[in-house]
Amino acid sequence: MGEWIKGFDGRLDVSPPLSDEQLGQVPARRGVFALLGEGDVPIVLLTGADIRSRLRGRLSEPEQDGPRRKTVDLRAVTRAVLWKLAHSHFETDWRYLELARRIWPDAYAELLPYRPAWFVHVNPGEQFPYFARTRDAGAEEGLYVGPFADGRSADRFIAGIQDAFNLCRDYRCLRQSPNAPRCSYAQMGRCLSPCDGTISMDAYRRVMGEAAAVAAGGRDAFREKLTARMKQSAGELAFERAAAIKLRLERLAELDRLARAAAEPLEAFRYILVQQGGSTRRASVFLARQGEIHAAGSLEYPLKPAQLRRVLSRMESLDARAVKRDAAYAWRLGLVASYLFCGAARRGVAMRWRAETTEDHLADAIESAASHLKLRAPKPRKKKASKQADKGADGKTQDGAGGT
Repeated sequence: MGEWIKGFDGRLDVSPPLSDEQLGQVPARRGVFALLGEGDVPIVLLTGADIRSRLRGRLSEPEQDGPRRKTVDLRAVTRAVLWKLAHSHFETDWRYLELARRIWPDAYAELLPYRPAWFVHVNPGEQFPYFARTRDAGAEEGLYVGPFADGRSADRFIAGIQDAFNLCRDYRCLRQSPNAPRCSYAQMGRCLSPCDGTISMDAYRRVMGEAAAVAAGGRDAFREKLTARMKQSAGELAFERAAAIKLRLERLAELDRLARAAAEPLEAFRYILVQQGGSTRRASVFLARQGEIHAAGSLEYPLKPAQLRRVLSRMESLDARAVKRDAAYAWRLGLVASYLFCGAARRGVAMRWRAETTEDHLADAIESAASHLKLRAPKPRKKKASKQADKGADGKTQDGAGGT
């Protein structure tokens, strides 16, 4: 028996066609389920909002006049059903990822409905440093900024950095430094032109270091410096130079807009995710740090300060440990990122955690998403008034009327 089978909550051995009696033993709840053949060979791994209902469609005997199946008849080969329960979309997707990679370690990525997240990477210390988009965050040394909603957003972020610092835009040209011909951007005064030796590679790497710091979020000091230079140029009546600096400031503002959604250095990718917990009084909590996801129990509603403190304390402990990078690192990043950019109803709470995050911050985020999490406070119990309490000592009701 494969060790991965232990990752499921329950098992049902079947002899198709699946009878109603057999079907009744399968939970009618959300989760992940696998169909096994002879010898517990895995056939397929699926998800469903109602496992029993989806299983009925997969293994129930078809009507005689129904259309012929073009795929494998799962009824004929399935000998067991395994299931793993989940309370939310996120938990279902996460359970599916972890189970799929254990069952098919070399092919699970092809089964996932999402891709690794887009990041922007730069290593200013390289011989020929440049900004590039990548889905393999953390694979090499240097700075990774993200995630971005899509590759185009990552490209726009890179273009903004290049415009703000007048960086080289052609990596092939850069690699020929200092013997490459002068490019059109250099002729327009929009490139430092390390390619033809106008600026040395050592000086260019220092500029790239400053650009990396700005990409990582330190934009205020650079913005102030550009603003001062623009005013000085305007005061010297160098209006063309002032206009060029103004363009760089506009591109810097666009960086703020592109990064506002979620993009920060990879080291800051730390989220508390709160999802539906199976009842109107409970929410499930997950902690994400870079390519790691950890289940952190549940929260009872209405919220209590003590349970919020436990969540924050566990996140602090997790953050103090070294990050583990395995084969599924980028895919877990992609899973969490997909929830950062999805609709509010599916996202639930996806709050970036920082060292200064407080219980009030977490409580406010959960309360604002309470309707999406289907959380409701219990209704106060109504006290039953006794007839004797409604009557006075003389047998009359309190309003003076006689009792009945």
